[in-house]
Amino acid sequence: MRRVQIASWTTPDRLTVTEGPSPACGAGEVRIRVQAVAITYSLWLLIQGKYQRKPPFPFIPGVFVAGYVAELGPGATRFREGDRVIATLEVGGLAEEAVVPEASTYAIPRSLPFVKANALNCSYSSVTAALTWPRSLHIQRGETLLVHGAAGNVGGAAVEIGRTLGATVIATASTPEKREWALSRGAKYALESDPELLRDRVMEITSGRGVDAVLDPVGGRLFDVSLRCLRPEGRITPLGFACGEIPRIPANLILVKNLSVSGINMGHYKIRERARYEPMIRAMFAQLGQWFEQGCIDPTTSAVFPLERTPDAFAAILARNKIGHVVVVMDEEAGRLGISRRREREEAS
Repeated sequence: MRRVQIASWTTPDRLTVTEGPSPACGAGEVRIRVQAVAITYSLWLLIQGKYQRKPPFPFIPGVFVAGYVAELGPGATRFREGDRVIATLEVGGLAEEAVVPEASTYAIPRSLPFVKANALNCSYSSVTAALTWPRSLHIQRGETLLVHGAAGNVGGAAVEIGRTLGATVIATASTPEKREWALSRGAKYALESDPELLRDRVMEITSGRGVDAVLDPVGGRLFDVSLRCLRPEGRITPLGFACGEIPRIPANLILVKNLSVSGINMGHYKIRERARYEPMIRAMFAQLGQWFEQGCIDPTTSAVFPLERTPDAFAAILARNKIGHVVVVMDEEAGRLGISRRREREEAS
């Protein structure tokens, strides 16, 4: 099978496609004929050895895949061959085939394109957990939700899901284009990502009360000012640090305002403790599939590349000038989308 495999820490521009054996499908596992793979910023960090998790060499990078079930290992009974699924791996995604525990494999609606499907796994699931689980923000209808980075993958999902839950969404984004996009996805207000102005604008919108909850994938000073945008007994969840600065939480403000701060690391639920949390995670993906079929959510894809152009997919992530997910597709899906394997022909088109 064709795959992208690395034997040492490297940079995206040096990634190449090689041939290798298909992975064995063991007990309780599912072989997936991969159609689409999510390319993320954390994956960019991983291949360079800059991520907190460091798999042993050699390994095939790639965590979120979508495709067809091709084989069921002994004891795997939930799916049939040909079923459309998404899955969460530790490694192994950037390949024509991937083997995944059945407990980490989830059905998707027939109407959900593969190039959109991975978004449910790499951003929408984290956001759903952050917004709905009782241990986190637990958004209720009629509450006010402040979402930072609202044109990013996490922020955009939070706008859609917050609106679906019946919250009034106040979005922040860095450019007029991104703010317009957030409004089109369901935000009622869209503000500049300016820490100096944010609190006054939020208090104006909420008549001095403050917001009920904040979802923050940006970090830095926006997190600090968000604490001051919260009403007493408000809740905040950091879901990444896109600005590159991890904030320090002032415990005195948490105490004085009776605030709750909660984190969400989906790897704990979908990988490390997959057996324990499988029913809860599977129900969450069923809800996301239902929301998609109802038109409540619609993941945006900004760029799609064939496997040979994986370096270009990483370049698209780093450019940060487009709204939506970046995806690598295999030959079958590339052909369906009219994407040439050859760089020259693709550039010429």
